[in-house]
Amino acid sequence: MVIKNCNIIDCTGRAPYQADVLVENGTIEKIGENLEDLQVYDAAGGWLLPGLVNLHVHINRRNLSRGSGVFRQGAPAIENSPDGIRMLYAARNAWYELRSGVTTMRDLCSVGRTASQLKDAINQGVIRGPRLHVCGLGIAATGGHETHRYPGAVEVDGADPVRTAVRKEIKLGADFIKVMASGGLGGMPEHEHPGWSEFTVEEMAAACQAAHSHNRGVTVHAMGEKPVLDALHAGVDGIEHGAVLTEEALQIMANRGVYYVPTASGITAVAAKERKNGSPELAAMMEQLVVLPQRESIRKAMEAGILIGAGSDTLGNIPQELRIFESCGMSRYEAIQTATINAAKILKNEDRFGTVEPGKTADFLLLEENPLEDLHNIEKVKAVFLAGEEVSEHWMCNLQ
Repeated sequence: MVIKNCNIIDCTGRAPYQADVLVENGTIEKIGENLEDLQVYDAAGGWLLPGLVNLHVHINRRNLSRGSGVFRQGAPAIENSPDGIRMLYAARNAWYELRSGVTTMRDLCSVGRTASQLKDAINQGVIRGPRLHVCGLGIAATGGHETHRYPGAVEVDGADPVRTAVRKEIKLGADFIKVMASGGLGGMPEHEHPGWSEFTVEEMAAACQAAHSHNRGVTVHAMGEKPVLDALHAGVDGIEHGAVLTEEALQIMANRGVYYVPTASGITAVAAKERKNGSPELAAMMEQLVVLPQRESIRKAMEAGILIGAGSDTLGNIPQELRIFESCGMSRYEAIQTATINAAKILKNEDRFGTVEPGKTADFLLLEENPLEDLHNIEKVKAVFLAGEEVSEHWMCNLQ
């Protein structure tokens, strides 16, 4: 197939340019002018980007971003549902995300390891869907994050039990490990606080040793100042949320190449829904503890040269995440790179996707208008391609 008449934003840092793209066997074969093939897709002047990557989702409950009500009620209602219902939610959410231009998703734990099962089903041709990277279940201390309202994590205490839990997730197919270093927003105000440290440095170091010995990375749910620092001293590879990044934290991250996935759109939406649904005091607390300091942390991380990736969490979305990054000082091009090449680097898959270049997988997002003029144009989707095939209802039902 040749995609003709498109403006390419290849996300390598090169300025946009006009060219045709030749795709063979799901891979970008050639980019140039006047390319010929029997099958032609006319982009009609649309803007062609790499497929987007959402680095932080919970696949069972992504639909909550499109509904009403607060997270504290909606998430448990889905996560405590029967296995079959959760899998149906997961498949529907994956398709919705894919149609929006997200061709790769990284699941940060879903009850019942639904994402792992969905990934296997997609790989086996049982169902079609986006590329998935999964952690299985999170690893939490007794009473830690993701354990209060639904069982989103395994509960263990002590270095040796943490090692065992990590090894089990790897055995069950985890591509990476997620550790709950701090409290969060989901159990507030009754059960947790974003500033609480829920694992010791020794426990998290044990998780890193067990994961790294099997070539798996470790990322942490960490919001407050001390949990972030404890996780960094333990040797983790990534920080999720990172509401308070101190100068010490930023220096460690820069020196060791630790990445940062803020999920600012998701965190902002949690507080906004609390305010909208009659809990202004809780919303104000969330904004003071997490939302506002996180914006400053994003700015500091940019200045320090930290690798930043885009993730939505449950209630956010990638277009909104990129607009928040722009408001923190990123250029629009840099913001788009957080969901393309930066995300591919975080997944250690930059040789496979993340840019529009020969040899890369033919994952594309085709937009009606230029996102470099206005990031709202990311939502004006004309077509999505996964491995060279246009995503459509027919594609979804055309099983192998």
